[in-house]
Formats: sequence, structure tokens, C-alpha cells
Amino acid sequence: MQKNRRPGPEPVVLLAALGNVDLILEYLDFFNGGARFSYTGEAEQVRRAFSGSGIAAVHLICTADSGKKLKELEGKVVADYPEVAIEPLFLRCTDIETAADEQEMKEEVYALVEKLAGSTGRLIISSGGRKTMTNRLIEAGLLHGCEGYLAITDSRQTDRDKPIRDQTNTFNILWIPARQFYRERCDAIPLRDGIGDNFRSLAILPQSVLKKLQEERIGVDREQSDRELVWLRKLPKADLHCHLGGAFDLPLLRKLARLMVEDCRLDTSAVKKIVEEKTGVSLPRLTSGHLRSLRPEVRHCLDNLEELLDPVPPDGGIPALVAQLTDEQIEDLSFDSRKMRDCRAKDLAWYMTCGDLGGSALLQTERCLRAAMSWLLQRCYDDGVRYLEVRCSPDNYCRRDLDIRDVLNILIDEGRSFMRRHDDFTVNLLVMATRHKSRAAMASHVSAAVCFAGNTHQGSSRTPRVVGFDLAGQEKDHDPVQFRDLFMPLHHHFINITIHAGEMEDDDRIWQALYVLHAKRIGHGLKLINNRKMMHYIRDYGTAIEMCPSSNVQTNSFHLPGDASPRDRYPLKEYLRHGIAVTINTDNPGISATHLSREYLVAARLSENGLSRWDILKLVRNGFRAAFLPKDEKDRLLKKVDRQIFDIILNNYFQEDRS
Repeated sequence: MQKNRRPGPEPVVLLAALGNVDLILEYLDFFNGGARFSYTGEAEQVRRAFSGSGIAAVHLICTADSGKKLKELEGKVVADYPEVAIEPLFLRCTDIETAADEQEMKEEVYALVEKLAGSTGRLIISSGGRKTMTNRLIEAGLLHGCEGYLAITDSRQTDRDKPIRDQTNTFNILWIPARQFYRERCDAIPLRDGIGDNFRSLAILPQSVLKKLQEERIGVDREQSDRELVWLRKLPKADLHCHLGGAFDLPLLRKLARLMVEDCRLDTSAVKKIVEEKTGVSLPRLTSGHLRSLRPEVRHCLDNLEELLDPVPPDGGIPALVAQLTDEQIEDLSFDSRKMRDCRAKDLAWYMTCGDLGGSALLQTERCLRAAMSWLLQRCYDDGVRYLEVRCSPDNYCRRDLDIRDVLNILIDEGRSFMRRHDDFTVNLLVMATRHKSRAAMASHVSAAVCFAGNTHQGSSRTPRVVGFDLAGQEKDHDPVQFRDLFMPLHHHFINITIHAGEMEDDDRIWQALYVLHAKRIGHGLKLINNRKMMHYIRDYGTAIEMCPSSNVQTNSFHLPGDASPRDRYPLKEYLRHGIAVTINTDNPGISATHLSREYLVAARLSENGLSRWDILKLVRNGFRAAFLPKDEKDRLLKKVDRQIFDIILNNYFQEDRS
């Protein structure tokens, strides 16, 4: 029944479960009874806090057996407080006896509170019925918004022979304003200052869980590696620095080679004969040293081999490539954790040569490109990657019949097909140019990036797009400033830019990437540690650093913490402590025989005392935040990932609640 509301201050709306009829009347006496009732000093102070506001409506949560009580209450309210509206909500469940009943009650209570919080005056939650209902009312009120929680209890001094409403001066009034709860909650979480740079849902977790996330270490105990990898694989992750040409393992390389042999109609016996005649040794005994005598009779993927042989890759690199063409069985010489220490301080040219001989040279036909892209996407997806940016130099794949436009369209189409089958995965492309190659090649890649970024910018977020441009290759003798003019079309079209900088050369290359080429992200950035002022700048402007632990170890002289002087230590943890937006990526996962989850573990092993789970989650979040995506898409993606991370943490620390 709706009644006329009394004039004056904004009225109170009371929400309670209908249990004790007299208790509901006591609430009305407290707010609307005026001078007819006297209370303790504390209770009067609470009344004054409401500035004379009276109750305009009482919303009651009722079960099916509450009809008699409701009629009794309505009769008394009409007699004593005709200005108050009694508005019942009967629950669908007849009574609350099972978990299903409780869930049904919870949903209805939450829906009611959400509606009231947005459409009424001062909403007060109060006791009145079962504790289960009251607890749900309080939860919903704090979630959707209420002014506080009020409870009235009678003192033990009450004279049981007199009506309880005649003894209000003995009542205990408990009033907890919502603002008090929020303030206490804030003060009770000392980690709140650090939650801003991690997933926001973590802020509502208990202090005990936050402490565990801060204290539990990853990468310290080698015996825990398998368990840690299981956890890391569960996490949704973003890989922002993954080169298509260096991504593949030996079985896929063999498959690609067979496809290319078929597509290009290569005579593998002729290739084998040429190799053995030119080197003077049988194929199984072939080493990279023997291949110096090769000449251009070997075509296609072995074209320009002499150029690629300077410097020579480690023994096994080129024999593996030849074996792929001839289907010979050789030892898999991909890098693993046992060999990482032997691969330190290699020249970057050595690393890039491995990439070309380990994949790029084989991607010369549509079938090869599709097979390679499909394999990479599936492998990343199986590892928990949910956002991927694939880097490619399309001109490298145009040695036969394809052109740059063909290459990008093939990769986009293959990515679109994969995304249709996996609606929780997104892949985009970065067009990459190489410093030490011709300016004409760089200009063609800039043109392709401008063309494809313009064509796809307004497209569906469920279609792969060219979202940025990358500059890679030898830093030595190739300052970023040399390419200022070539990058102007990218700037004019507002295309995101990332630059490989400070990987092998000093921090000045990073400075040039930032100020001359306007990079939004820096690839590797290992020498940033040498320039404190630049660290401040990069932190303050939110520039992301794309670190690739295994690759960084292979091209530099980083040591494990116990084996290293401070100058030889991997700088990731120092960047993280400094507040820099560090991300973890794979670079060339085929060359490093790695995947993204393993890279997180390698990063932890390279860090003194490992990384905490909190650090890991922060790195995961950094990866998604640094994605080259429009803000609305990124916000939606982060919201989805935040929910997934929250569920993973709940499963870790609230195992009894698992379904």
C-alpha cells in the first residue's frame, strides 16, 4: 500500500526480513515516534544523526509462511504510523532449507537492493528475520549502496511483564554507517597502495590471500618447476613480441620444408647431390663449416646462403635446414634449459641467422604461411595466450610468387579463421622492418603498414589487424635517427610503433627510439638500466618494455643471481620495482625452444629470490595493458582477463568452494 510521505528531510527506506513483528515496530518508533519514546544517550545521538528523517517505506523480505505476521504488522502500522508504506517481497522459495533455496533467496535479495539503492532515499538495512537473510541484505547493501546497518536489541534489564515498546530507554542501538565499513576496509589493507598496478579484483580479497600472493615465490626451487609451470599455463597471457619466422620447432620446420618442396617442385635429390658434391662429405656428417663452399646452385630457401653464413650459425643450424629439404633424420639441436648457459654472449647476427634458417626462409608459399600461422596460434592458445601480436617482415616471404599484400592477407585470413573457432582469443599483426637491410625494403614495409592499418582500423575486433610497426635488426651502426624520414608516414597516420632498442647497444638507442621515432614500446630495453633518468621518464609516461628472457640470455651475458655480479644480472626485477611497465614475451620461441609460460619461469629464475605470484600477475596485466588496441577493446579485454585471474586465485586459495 502506498501512502503520503511526511514532509521534511529526505525520508528513510527500511529494508529487513520479516520475522519479529514487534522489532519492525520498534524501528518505526525509533524513526517516526518522536518525543513519545525516550532512549539512551547513545541511541539519541544516532537519532540526531538522521536529522529528523522518518521512515517512508518498509520493504520486507517474506517467505510463504509470513502471511499471518504481515497482516498483523500492517494492522498495527495503519493504527500507529499511517504515513508509512509496507511493501512486502515474497520469495519464490517457500522456505530456506537447502543451498538451492539460499541461492534463490540471494538472487532476489540482490535484485531488490540494487533496485532500491538506485531509486530511493536513505536506504537502511536492518535485522528482522533469519540471520541468513540479514547477512545477504548487508552484503547486497554494501555492494549496491546503502547508508548503513541498524540493529535494535533489548537490554537484560527489561521488565518482562511490561510491553517491550514501553521500555525503549533500555534498548541497545547498533548503528554502523556504510562509510565506516569502507574506511575500515581501506585502512585494513596496507597493500592497497600497490593494488593499483595489479588486477583490480584482487583488492577485495582477504588480507591473508594478498599476503600469500606477495610472499609465495616462483623460480626459487627447481623441484617445483613443473607445478609452477602448471599454474603459469593457467594464467591468461599476452605475448606482444613474437616473430613469425623464428617461432617453429623442428617437426614443423620439416613439414614446412616438405610443403615448400611440393609447392616449388624442388628436386630434393638434386639438392642433396649438390650439397654433398660441393662440400665433399655425406649429409649426416655435414657441419656449418663445410657449407662455406656452397654456391647459388641451391635455390629458394638456400638462396643467398653465403650472405647468411657471416657469421656462421652454430653447428646444426644449417644441417637442420638441409635435412628438412632432404627429409634426413638429424639430432634436434634446438636450445633447451641445459644449453642456455652455453649460448650466452652470442652475436645478434648469429641469433637472426638462426631465425632466417629456422623458419623465415621456408615461408615462401601460401600453404607454408597458412600452416605456420595456424600452428603458432594453436601452440600459443594451448599455453594460455589470449592476446598475441605476431611480427613479420612480409618482404622476406616474397622470394617466389607472393607479394607483400598477399602475405599479409594470408596471415590475416588464417588468424580470422582461428579466432572464429576460439572466441576467447585475439591475434593482431605488426609489420616489421630491419635496420641493416635496404631503405627501399623499409619503405615498402612502412607503406604496407599504413595501407593495412588504414583498411583494418575500423574493422571488427574479431578480425586480425595490422596494429603497429616494428623496427628490428642490428643496432650497431644503425641509429634510429637515420630512419626519421622513412617513419613520417607512420606518424601521419597515427600508427603504433615499437622499436628494438638497447638490446646490444647502449641506452642512447632507447633515447632515439623514444624521441626521434616516437616509440610507444621498447623491444628488450636491456641497457635502460644504465640510465636512471630515462627509467624515471619511461615509468612516468607508461612506456612498456618488451623483455624476452631466454632470447636476452642467448644474446647477452646475463647470469643466474648466484653466479652474477650486479652488472651481469638480468634487469627485469629492478625495472619492476621501479614501476616500469615490463612485459614478458617469447621473441623467437623456436630458436629458444620456449613458450610464454616458460618465459615467465625463466624470468623468475633470472631474478634474485625469484618473483612473487603478485609480481607474476603484475607482469601479466602489463602485457594486456601494453597491447596495441583501441581503448574500448582493451578495457573489455582487461575486464574479461581480470575475471579469469580472480577465478584462478579463488581456486588456489578457496579450494573448498570449487565446483
